Amino acid sequence: MSIYKKIEDAKAEIKNTKLEKKGHNKFSNYKYFTPDQVEFLVSDACHKHGLTTLFDLVRTELGEAGQLHIIDTESSERHTCVMATAIPEIKATNIAQQLGGCVTYTERYLKMSAFGITDNSLDFDDNANSPAKPKKNAPANKEELTPEHNKWSAAKTAIESKKTTVADIKKKYNLSSVNEKLLTTKK
Repeated sequence: MSIYKKIEDAKAEIKNTKLEKKGHNKFSNYKYFTPDQVEFLVSDACHKHGLTTLFDLVRTELGEAGQLHIIDTESSERHTCVMATAIPEIKATNIAQQLGGCVTYTERYLKMSAFGITDNSLDFDDNANSPAKPKKNAPANKEELTPEHNKWSAAKTAIESKKTTVADIKKKYNLSSVNEKLLTTKK
Protein backbone atom coordinates (compact mmCIF):
# COMPACT_ATOMS: atom_id res chain seq x y z
CA MET A 1 0.00 0.00 0.00
CA SER A 2 1.38 3.45 -0.88
CA ILE A 3 2.09 6.10 1.72
CA TYR A 4 -0.61 8.29 0.16
CA LYS A 5 -3.26 5.62 0.68
CA LYS A 6 -2.15 5.30 4.31
CA ILE A 7 -2.34 9.09 4.78
CA GLU A 8 -5.81 9.06 3.20
CA ASP A 9 -6.92 6.30 5.61
CA ALA A 10 -5.47 8.18 8.59
CA LYS A 11 -7.31 11.36 7.49
CA ALA A 12 -10.59 9.43 7.20
CA GLU A 13 -10.11 8.01 10.68
CA ILE A 14 -9.45 11.47 12.14
CA LYS A 15 -12.55 12.87 10.35
CA ASN A 16 -14.70 10.21 12.05
CA THR A 17 -13.38 11.08 15.52
CA LYS A 18 -15.85 12.83 17.79
CA LEU A 19 -13.22 14.45 19.99
CA GLU A 20 -14.48 17.65 21.63
CA LYS A 21 -12.22 20.67 21.35
CA LYS A 22 -10.65 21.41 24.76
CA GLY A 23 -9.08 24.78 24.00
CA HIS A 24 -11.05 28.01 24.36
CA ASN A 25 -9.95 31.43 23.16
CA LYS A 26 -11.70 33.81 25.55
CA PHE A 27 -10.73 36.91 23.59
CA SER A 28 -12.33 35.80 20.30
CA ASN A 29 -14.70 33.28 21.93
CA TYR A 30 -14.02 30.11 19.97
CA LYS A 31 -12.97 26.55 20.77
CA TYR A 32 -9.96 24.89 19.18
CA PHE A 33 -7.97 21.67 19.26
CA THR A 34 -5.13 22.01 21.74
CA PRO A 35 -1.62 20.90 20.73
CA ASP A 36 -1.97 17.71 22.79
CA GLN A 37 -5.30 16.90 21.10
CA VAL A 38 -3.81 17.36 17.62
CA GLU A 39 -0.85 15.20 18.66
CA PHE A 40 -3.23 12.51 20.01
CA LEU A 41 -5.37 12.47 16.85
CA VAL A 42 -2.39 12.32 14.50
CA SER A 43 -0.24 9.84 16.42
CA ASP A 44 -3.20 7.50 17.08
CA ALA A 45 -4.22 7.48 13.40
CA CYS A 46 -0.60 7.15 12.24
CA HIS A 47 0.03 4.22 14.59
CA LYS A 48 -3.05 2.40 13.30
CA HIS A 49 -2.02 2.91 9.67
CA GLY A 50 1.72 2.27 9.85
CA LEU A 51 2.87 5.88 9.72
CA THR A 52 5.02 8.11 11.88
CA THR A 53 5.87 11.81 11.76
CA LEU A 54 9.03 13.82 12.31
CA PHE A 55 9.14 17.61 12.53
CA ASP A 56 12.03 19.93 11.64
CA LEU A 57 12.33 23.69 11.88
CA VAL A 58 14.72 24.93 9.19
CA ARG A 59 16.05 28.30 8.12
CA THR A 60 15.93 29.01 4.39
CA GLU A 61 16.88 32.01 2.30
CA LEU A 62 13.23 33.11 2.71
CA GLY A 63 13.15 32.68 6.50
CA GLU A 64 12.04 29.91 8.83
CA ALA A 65 9.98 26.95 7.63
CA GLY A 66 8.51 23.94 9.33
CA GLN A 67 8.87 20.54 7.68
CA LEU A 68 6.60 17.66 8.62
CA HIS A 69 7.93 14.33 7.37
CA ILE A 70 5.29 11.59 7.20
CA ILE A 71 7.02 8.22 6.99
CA ASP A 72 5.62 4.81 6.13
CA THR A 73 7.04 2.59 8.90
CA GLU A 74 6.96 -0.50 6.66
CA SER A 75 8.51 0.80 3.43
CA SER A 76 10.31 3.95 4.68
CA GLU A 77 8.53 5.88 1.91
CA ARG A 78 8.36 9.54 2.92
CA HIS A 79 6.15 12.52 2.18
CA THR A 80 7.21 15.99 3.37
CA CYS A 81 4.91 18.95 3.96
CA VAL A 82 6.46 22.43 4.27
CA MET A 83 4.99 25.58 5.83
CA ALA A 84 6.54 29.02 6.15
CA THR A 85 6.64 30.27 9.73
CA ALA A 86 8.19 32.92 11.94
CA ILE A 87 9.69 33.10 15.40
CA PRO A 88 7.23 35.14 17.45
CA GLU A 89 8.23 37.99 19.74
CA ILE A 90 6.73 36.81 23.03
CA LYS A 91 7.10 39.23 25.93
CA ALA A 92 9.19 38.17 28.93
CA THR A 93 10.75 35.16 27.16
CA ASN A 94 14.18 34.24 25.90
CA ILE A 95 14.97 33.07 22.36
CA ALA A 96 14.73 29.37 23.31
CA GLN A 97 11.19 29.92 24.60
CA GLN A 98 10.30 31.87 21.46
CA LEU A 99 11.66 29.03 19.31
CA GLY A 100 9.60 26.60 21.38
CA GLY A 101 6.47 28.62 20.65
CA CYS A 102 7.32 28.64 16.95
CA VAL A 103 7.86 24.87 16.91
CA THR A 104 4.67 24.14 18.86
CA TYR A 105 2.40 26.20 16.62
CA THR A 106 4.06 25.31 13.33
CA GLU A 107 4.07 21.58 14.05
CA ARG A 108 0.42 21.68 15.16
CA TYR A 109 -0.74 23.58 12.06
CA LEU A 110 1.32 21.39 9.72
CA LYS A 111 -0.25 18.28 11.26
CA MET A 112 -3.70 19.83 11.04
CA SER A 113 -3.10 20.67 7.37
CA ALA A 114 -1.51 17.34 6.43
CA PHE A 115 -4.17 15.24 8.15
CA GLY A 116 -7.22 17.34 7.29
CA ILE A 117 -8.00 18.50 10.83
CA THR A 118 -10.24 21.45 10.13
CA ASP A 119 -11.23 24.08 12.60
CA ASN A 120 -14.34 25.94 11.46
CA SER A 121 -13.87 28.54 14.17
CA LEU A 122 -10.89 29.78 12.16
CA ASP A 123 -12.91 30.14 8.94
CA PHE A 124 -12.60 33.81 8.03
CA ASP A 125 -15.72 33.58 5.83
CA ASP A 126 -17.81 32.63 8.86
CA ASN A 127 -19.80 35.63 10.12
CA ALA A 128 -18.94 34.70 13.70
CA ASN A 129 -15.33 35.55 12.85
CA SER A 130 -16.09 38.92 11.30
CA PRO A 131 -14.38 41.81 13.01
CA ALA A 132 -16.49 43.45 15.65
CA LYS A 133 -18.02 46.76 14.65
CA PRO A 134 -16.01 49.57 16.19
CA LYS A 135 -17.52 51.14 19.27
CA LYS A 136 -18.38 54.79 19.12
CA ASN A 137 -15.59 57.00 20.43
CA ALA A 138 -13.12 54.12 20.10
CA PRO A 139 -9.57 55.46 19.95
CA ALA A 140 -7.87 55.30 16.59
CA ASN A 141 -4.92 52.95 16.19
CA LYS A 142 -1.90 54.44 17.91
CA GLU A 143 1.43 54.97 16.18
CA GLU A 144 4.43 52.89 17.22
CA LEU A 145 7.02 54.99 19.05
CA THR A 146 10.48 53.93 17.87
CA PRO A 147 13.91 55.57 17.94
CA GLU A 148 13.30 56.59 14.31
CA HIS A 149 10.04 58.40 15.17
CA ASN A 150 10.22 62.21 15.06
CA LYS A 151 8.82 62.41 18.64
CA TRP A 152 11.36 59.94 20.13
CA SER A 153 13.86 62.54 21.36
CA ALA A 154 11.15 64.69 22.92
CA ALA A 155 9.65 61.66 24.69
CA LYS A 156 13.07 60.54 25.97
CA THR A 157 13.86 64.05 27.25
CA ALA A 158 10.44 64.34 28.92
CA ILE A 159 10.94 61.03 30.75
CA GLU A 160 14.49 61.88 31.84
CA SER A 161 13.34 65.26 33.19
CA LYS A 162 10.36 63.55 34.86
CA LYS A 163 7.87 65.73 32.97
CA THR A 164 6.02 62.60 31.83
CA THR A 165 5.87 58.87 32.50
CA VAL A 166 6.02 55.78 30.31
CA ALA A 167 2.35 55.19 31.16
CA ASP A 168 1.47 58.62 29.74
CA ILE A 169 3.45 57.92 26.59
CA LYS A 170 1.72 54.56 26.18
CA LYS A 171 -1.65 56.34 26.20
CA LYS A 172 -0.60 58.10 23.00
CA TYR A 173 1.77 55.58 21.34
CA ASN A 174 2.34 51.84 21.09
CA LEU A 175 5.66 51.02 22.73
CA SER A 176 7.38 47.62 22.50
CA SER A 177 9.20 46.32 25.58
CA VAL A 178 12.55 46.78 23.81
CA ASN A 179 11.77 50.40 22.90
CA GLU A 180 10.44 51.06 26.41
CA LYS A 181 13.77 49.93 27.81
CA LEU A 182 15.65 52.12 25.31
CA LEU A 183 13.41 55.05 26.17
CA THR A 184 14.01 54.74 29.92
CA THR A 185 17.74 53.97 29.75
CA LYS A 186 19.88 56.98 30.60
CA LYS A 187 22.42 58.10 28.02
